Amino acid sequence: PDLFDVVIFDEASQIPLEESIPAIYRSHQAIVVGDEMQLPPTTFFASARTEDESVVVEEEGERIEVDLDSDSFLTQSAQNLPSTLLAWHYRSRYESLISFSNAAFYSGNLYTIPDRQRAIADRPELIVTENEQGATNVDALLARSISFHFMENGLYEERRNTNEAAYIAQLVRNILQRDTKLSIGLVAFSEAQQGELESALSQLAEDDATFAALLESEYVREENDVFCGLFVKNLENVQGDERDIIIMSVCYGHDTNGRMLMNFGPINQRGGEKRLNVIFSRAKHHMAIISSIRHHDITNDYNDGANSLKNFLHYAEAVSKGDEGTARRVLENLNPLSRKALAPLSKGDAVVEKLAEALRERGYAVDLNVGQSKFRCDLAVRSNSDSLYQLGILIDTDGHYANPNLLDRYLMQPSILRAFGWRFALVLTKDWYHAPDDVLGRIEKMLRGEEFTNEAALPDDEPEEAPVPITPPPTLP
Repeated sequence: PDLFDVVIFDEASQIPLEESIPAIYRSHQAIVVGDEMQLPPTTFFASARTEDESVVVEEEGERIEVDLDSDSFLTQSAQNLPSTLLAWHYRSRYESLISFSNAAFYSGNLYTIPDRQRAIADRPELIVTENEQGATNVDALLARSISFHFMENGLYEERRNTNEAAYIAQLVRNILQRDTKLSIGLVAFSEAQQGELESALSQLAEDDATFAALLESEYVREENDVFCGLFVKNLENVQGDERDIIIMSVCYGHDTNGRMLMNFGPINQRGGEKRLNVIFSRAKHHMAIISSIRHHDITNDYNDGANSLKNFLHYAEAVSKGDEGTARRVLENLNPLSRKALAPLSKGDAVVEKLAEALRERGYAVDLNVGQSKFRCDLAVRSNSDSLYQLGILIDTDGHYANPNLLDRYLMQPSILRAFGWRFALVLTKDWYHAPDDVLGRIEKMLRGEEFTNEAALPDDEPEEAPVPITPPPTLP
């Protein structure tokens, strides 16, 4: 058989152990990439085992116990191989799109990028009484990272929610008519509701020839020979996909008699919270939650999957309304470990507070510790009338030096901030103490958009001690 120098397993949580063995035996080295909080291999058609869930085998005189209950090749690899956490999260262009998963499933260990756009408080709730409101609520969807659309007219019958599907079809039609170029993905919690969504789109297309043409074009849309068009999937087969806009149909709700069963299908099963994590982390720009229930309608929160859904609905509704306080409390209460991990590392730093005070005296609005993960902007500066931050400032606080990786501190962090549209400066503590007026002057030049050379960036006579001078990155379009 052919031999390989290296075999790389991607999405290893989806690979059964027995399917990985042939490739391993043909390779000198194996690299296993995956996420234990994503879906395990599908076992719908696997026969149930009645014997013990482990077996002891002997190999070269050693007794080895193999756990037959392990979900995947990734599970076995994580237990037996050295591992490295790939902590940077690049998909979500708004932190709120990934913050719930970070707190609930990753103990706050992901590094996410702070938002340049300040959250707008006291937004109106999106209450849906007519399916046609999908045409008018698109503005709200595109203006919010997460929008929560509460369906007052939603009914759950025969594992379907017809009104949710019809409302989502209206949303899709209006988004496509605007020619936003944003890609769209529709996700349902069951195959039955997936079929209902497809039927609602087809029915709307039958009545609107223009929409039919747009829909057909979107179904086959490709960029750089890669399919990026509209998909309609359920939670079992959406792993690995991403879209600019994800619209999620919760589907579950009260029936015509006003009763609601706590039967959430695969969400109630073992690993149901992993299925939810997959859905919660698919969106790049916007996520719309279309729901006929609110979080307090879920009462079987002793179940991990149902409890995750309950907390996410609470979080999504708070973010949609601009209620940052409630959203933050939901995240902090998800996991005791994440509460500590998500706390600011540089809280109370003297230089941070003095620089913020000096900038405020010069007429700028300044926020401290901007961000929702371990990686934050120590200061974010804007004009008093603007909701968009003009400049992010990183300061070499204790938290800055807590990261021992120099490439991460001085290459990765600046390049990621630039990629997300930030203009930023790194201020060294010694510069602030030696020449605070020079530091302030240069920051003000950056805020005014004035350019200057790197050589003139620092007041210090020993530039080699400063790994990254205060310098404005190129303005992104």
